Amino acid sequence: MAYTWDVFLMAAIFGFLYGFLLQKADFCFVASIRDWISVKDTRILNGVLVLIATALLGWGLVLTLDIKSVSDIWTVPLGGANLLGGILFGIGMTIAGGCGSGTLYRCGMGYIQFWIVLLFAIAGNLLFALIYDPWARDALKPLTVLEGGYTLFSWPLPYYLLPVVIVAVMLAIAIYRFGLKGFVGGIKSSLTDWEVSPLKQSHWDIRLVAFLIGVVATIQFALMSNVSITGPETRIGAVALAQLLGNDFVFNNTYLNAMFADFPRVGLGPEETLIIFLVIGSFVASLLSGSFKFRIPRASRLPFAIGGGLLMGVSSRIAPGCNIANVITGIGGLSLSSVIVVIGMIIGIVIVVAFVFKMPLMLFQRSDALDD
Repeated sequence: MAYTWDVFLMAAIFGFLYGFLLQKADFCFVASIRDWISVKDTRILNGVLVLIATALLGWGLVLTLDIKSVSDIWTVPLGGANLLGGILFGIGMTIAGGCGSGTLYRCGMGYIQFWIVLLFAIAGNLLFALIYDPWARDALKPLTVLEGGYTLFSWPLPYYLLPVVIVAVMLAIAIYRFGLKGFVGGIKSSLTDWEVSPLKQSHWDIRLVAFLIGVVATIQFALMSNVSITGPETRIGAVALAQLLGNDFVFNNTYLNAMFADFPRVGLGPEETLIIFLVIGSFVASLLSGSFKFRIPRASRLPFAIGGGLLMGVSSRIAPGCNIANVITGIGGLSLSSVIVVIGMIIGIVIVVAFVFKMPLMLFQRSDALDD
């Protein structure tokens, strides 16, 4: 990646758009699974599915047009660490109250609790870096099945074929569930659900927002890089450490040194700029809609913010990646490791919902109609 001013400008624009859109729909991966299994509310989950479909078609299009190659797809070592990291991340983000992206956009809305989550998530990133060599690396090695990761786009098929087939199946299921009239009506309502000016409206239809985020992520993949959150957050933490302890502290750490392998020096790059502007985008969106407010968390929530944040930070390095990286760039890129991570995250959310918060798992209960 070239470190010129135009790349930083692109990163700032992408980050601003992500933050603005996430805030407009209260888009959170934790809530999508929690609401689905506890109260059978699929509103946010439908948005996640639209996002996945858009990313799949987007990545397939970019590869088909030869703008990027399969080697540019984000893939990570395949193995048990994907599932372990996913489960732990699912537990951490559910305890903390927000996923990787949900934490950032809520920071922009004035939630002090999520600034605490973010701080301790970065601390968790750095904690993993400190224990990586030799303990964590040696412990994770036996879990690795394939070092280079694996994407289904490497199959000898036209790049657009698998995304089109998968999305076609998703559409068929949606039409079967809602009926053709209901499906078309859903699309129409997502485009026309405006009560006031879009900039001032506090909430946009999540399906529209999910589609727009998928389009923005596709353009970012084509022009700049894959979208990620926890990797840049780790580097932001490392830059802070370098200011306190010197650059040599970062260079002498095996994990952090690798994180800056493509950097000219220890410092903030385009992806870190994107993270900063994601918060700014959310801040602007909440200001325009009048929903910005400094919110002080109850003291009883602080242990959840601290513990959940730390666990998110450590586990995002084990998996690796957070919900955004694995749902958009991972599943969009048909990476098998990301599929495993996402499955792990769902398992982690279910564990916390059922056994920590003790919410009813209504999705798995028989309905009254069936009982009759």
